[in-house]
Amino acid sequence: MATGLTLSTSSNLQTTQQRLLAAATIAFEPAAPDPSMVRQVSLPAGHYQGIVATYARLTQASALTEGVDLAQVQQLATNTLTITPSEHGIIVTISKRAARRQFDSDLVSTAGEQMGVALREREAKDIITLYDGFSKSIVGSGSALDITYYRGAVAYMITDNDTDYGPAPMPVHAAFHAEQISDIILDLSDPGTTNAGTGREGIVANDLVKRWWRGSDRVYGIPIMHSGYIARDSDDDSKGAIFHENALREIEEGEVDVTEEGDNSLRVIEHGMFKSWGEGERADAHGVEIYSDTLAVV
Repeated sequence: MATGLTLSTSSNLQTTQQRLLAAATIAFEPAAPDPSMVRQVSLPAGHYQGIVATYARLTQASALTEGVDLAQVQQLATNTLTITPSEHGIIVTISKRAARRQFDSDLVSTAGEQMGVALREREAKDIITLYDGFSKSIVGSGSALDITYYRGAVAYMITDNDTDYGPAPMPVHAAFHAEQISDIILDLSDPGTTNAGTGREGIVANDLVKRWWRGSDRVYGIPIMHSGYIARDSDDDSKGAIFHENALREIEEGEVDVTEEGDNSLRVIEHGMFKSWGEGERADAHGVEIYSDTLAVV
C-alpha cells in the first residue's frame, strides 16, 4: 500500500494543522522580537477596525487651601487612532511523491516552521517600518551609535520628556540592528574612551558580548534586543528604536488560521497559514528612532 500525506479523515486534518501551528509558534520569536515589544490588542468579534484612544497629559495637581474652592478644572483631551487589520498569509504545496522521498521524517512540521518564520518576518517588518515615524531621531547617517547617544535617548524617554504624554513609564525596550549593538559593546568596553571602565559598565559590556541576541541584559535599565529584520540601507545605515510598548499599537484579528487542502488530480497537499493584523503609532513622544551607521565588517 502506498504511503504519503492523505486527507482521508477529519482527525488527520486536525492533527496536521496542530503540527503546523506548533512548529510555526516555536519559530515565531527568535529573530523577530519586534511585535512582542508593542502593545497588542485583539479586535472584538463583529468589528473590522480598532479605535485606540489617547489622552493628553493633565497639568499637575494643585495645592489646596482649606475652605477655598479648587479653581483649576481640567478636562480629558482625547485623540483617536484608527487601525484596520489586513490579512497576511502564505501557502506551501507539497506533492505526495516529494513527501514519500523526503529524508525529513516530519515534513509537515518543517513546513510549519518555515511558514511561521515567513509570517513573522512580515509582521516584524510592518512594526519596524513604524520606527521611522518617530519625530525624535538621533545619531544620523554615517555616524556610529555610542553610549552617549544611547544615554541621551533613554533620558529623553523617561525624564526629560515634557510633551503632552509626559515621561514614558517602564518598561521601555530597545530594538537594534546587530551592528548597532556591536557599537554599544565596543564603546562600553574600549579602554580608550571615557565610557568604558573596569566597573559596572565593563561588566555590562562583557554580558552583552555573551548574550547580546537574547535581550536578557540591560543598559541603563533598558533591555536591548537584536532585531533580525532591521535592514541596512544603501548608505550602510540602519534604523532601530528605543520605545515604550504603548508608543506603538498592533491590533490582531482572530488567531493564526491554518488550512490544508488536497488536489487529487495534481497529487499535492496545499498547506496555508494566515493571520490578520494592523499597526500604528499611538504616542510619538514615547519613542526615539536610532538612525546610525551599520557598515558590515565582513
